[in-house]
Amino acid sequence: MTEKLTTSTGLKVISPGSWGKDLGLVKHGSWREIVGASTGASRRGLYAIDVREQSRTVPLQHVGEAVYYVIEGRGTVREDLSTGSRSHTLSPGSMVHVAAGATYHFASLEGLRLIGGPSPVDLDLGVEPQPGRSEPGVRLYHRDKPGLLVPFISQDARLVVWLGEGAVTANMNYVVLEPGERNKEHAHAVSEDTIHILEGRGTAENVTTGERFDFGPGDTIHIEIGYWHAVAADKGERVVSVGGPCPADVDMLRAAGVNVDAITRDLPDVPGTE
Repeated sequence: MTEKLTTSTGLKVISPGSWGKDLGLVKHGSWREIVGASTGASRRGLYAIDVREQSRTVPLQHVGEAVYYVIEGRGTVREDLSTGSRSHTLSPGSMVHVAAGATYHFASLEGLRLIGGPSPVDLDLGVEPQPGRSEPGVRLYHRDKPGLLVPFISQDARLVVWLGEGAVTANMNYVVLEPGERNKEHAHAVSEDTIHILEGRGTAENVTTGERFDFGPGDTIHIEIGYWHAVAADKGERVVSVGGPCPADVDMLRAAGVNVDAITRDLPDVPGTE
């Protein structure tokens, strides 16, 4: 973990010491902004969410999509539909994608810690939901069941909640960099990139400006649109992270051999496919 906040034009390394205040969205626990409107982000919202034992969040609903990763603990995500409700069981490594307009909340059985949020940023986060959808909008994934492996990011780069699953604006990858590994420097033409470090120390590189910044467990790297960057596990430790570009980077997917035209044929308004 870095001391607080390391920043340059186009890239920030944000530590827990500079997270926002509790937004009051958990009955017993906390919901704190890491990346969002206060940090200048618009396309990715990332929050640290701590739901204490036998507690729950308030009901949530967004105009856009949302995505979450379960760091530790066990609990459920419940979706309220006009026809009833349905729940999914959560455990470490679970990922949750929420469609636009779905009404949902998280509940903890033995303490639940998540990272994630609405993407794009929801300026009305926490406002009382409107009547729920009739069709299910909450889907459950797991880091160990990726939809696509992307070796030019790392030897173990897993796209789990991604465009191939219909996630246009809220994606979640799971990436492992072994000691000495560095991903290929790259930029995103229409996406903000956000990388939350689960374990390991390394270096975040702002290739556009030539600056380099240390990071550690609990830190979050946020890169603005168009800035060339790379992440290196150059301190002798394995680096594990979650996050990725929001919205989906179709150029990156094409470079990985994905037939983007085929998977976006029935998806509306996918940036980069105009």
